[in-house]
Amino acid sequence: MTLSNIHQKIPKRYILGLLAFFGFFNAYMLRSNLSIAIISMVKPTRHITSNNNISIIQPGGYTWNTKTQGYILSAFFYSYTATQIPAGFLATTYGGKFLFGGSVGLCALLTLFTPLFAYMGPTALIILRILEGFSSGFIYPSLHALWSKWAPKDDKSKLATFAFSGSYFGTLITMFFGGIIAAHWTWQWIFYLSGLSGILWAICWFYLASESPSTHPTISEEEAAYIEENLYHPVSRNYSIPWKDILTSLPVWAIIAAHFGTNWCIYVMFTELPTFLSRSLGYRVDEAGVLSAIPWLPLAILVYVAGIISDRLTQQHSTGYVRKLIMSISFIVISLALLFVTLLDTNHRALIIIGIIIAIGSCGPAWASFGVNHLDIGAHYAGILMGLSNCVGSTPGFLIPILTGYVVEDTHLKREWNIIFIISILICILVLMFYTFFASGELQPWATANTDEYQHVLNTPIASRDVSQGTGLNENNIDDLTDRLKAEIQHENNTE
Repeated sequence: MTLSNIHQKIPKRYILGLLAFFGFFNAYMLRSNLSIAIISMVKPTRHITSNNNISIIQPGGYTWNTKTQGYILSAFFYSYTATQIPAGFLATTYGGKFLFGGSVGLCALLTLFTPLFAYMGPTALIILRILEGFSSGFIYPSLHALWSKWAPKDDKSKLATFAFSGSYFGTLITMFFGGIIAAHWTWQWIFYLSGLSGILWAICWFYLASESPSTHPTISEEEAAYIEENLYHPVSRNYSIPWKDILTSLPVWAIIAAHFGTNWCIYVMFTELPTFLSRSLGYRVDEAGVLSAIPWLPLAILVYVAGIISDRLTQQHSTGYVRKLIMSISFIVISLALLFVTLLDTNHRALIIIGIIIAIGSCGPAWASFGVNHLDIGAHYAGILMGLSNCVGSTPGFLIPILTGYVVEDTHLKREWNIIFIISILICILVLMFYTFFASGELQPWATANTDEYQHVLNTPIASRDVSQGTGLNENNIDDLTDRLKAEIQHENNTE
């Protein structure tokens, strides 16, 4: 069997999922590279003179204090956060393919200039990171806009979480090899390699990805029909976005709260873990990089595994129950693991690392809960909802480095780091309570009944390339349509 035949037999939605996986992989390499590189950029190094064998401490290339480092690390998230809501609107209105690929590609191009801007000073580097954050702000909303066209109900969690898991594999690779590259080459190569990787991915994405099944040149009729029959479709593209209903919806705010809480726990480790391991626990920069990478492997795996489990559980239980169950397990384990880390002192370095691995890994199932919930309740508006939740959910990206810069004045003292861990535990508890009370797994009324009306059951088949057949209905379609219309009318009568 030739490679071409194999490619033809693989469902195109899975190929899109693989491309999206590597898109997130590169996006998070570009996002996390500074967290590991900054240790070498500011940390003093020890050199032995060749003449009289005297040890000399040479200061790092940049003498930035913890507050300055906090502002540099947080700069990415200022513009990233501000971009989310406009990105959701643009992705919903114009589609996600070009926004997703362009977002990663532009950020990769900007990353290549990081060493130059760092040499120019902290202000220049902050400006560059703000530009990178702006370019990266379209990633999540644009991909959710694509999934609203590509992800049928039974594959929804699986496809979305597989793509999400790429972000944590990207973080793992950056943390693991970043410390080694910085120790044995130079920290500049961390940015050069991640930038080139992102540009190469963008080229592949634009060549292989399609906006929807109807525009894919080689999709099979069977797969196209299967996807179409398991999606909600607007009767008209000229629909208005129900902003008031969205912004006053408690299930939407439950997703926003869960997104914030999960990202808070992730970004505490994402931005501060290499520094914590190097300064507080005393590991070398290359050791800190490797150890910082380890927790992201179980996180990446658990995101996808929880997505598969979610799809199976929703076949037997209500979607809302499954989302809340997985979220509860995730946040309870996170809280207990962070409490365990807080209670230990630096003499128990191995146990602290185990606790951190458990805490970070347990964030994975949360993404399989709230991270797919946008598609459950919003259908075609999933891109808008992801833009909203990621706007608030990204604020920890700039809040945590600034907060850490003020709270942890001496990075060698673990008792100061414990304050950050305790704040994280309290946030987990509050978020879990809110999500448990107000989350939903049902398609919301505002996602189906707008001024243009929303088409629940009548789909226009795009599987057939014969235009004369494209709008036709066969006997099976009519029977299925009748049954589903009866069920909807009966549901509405019962509700009244």
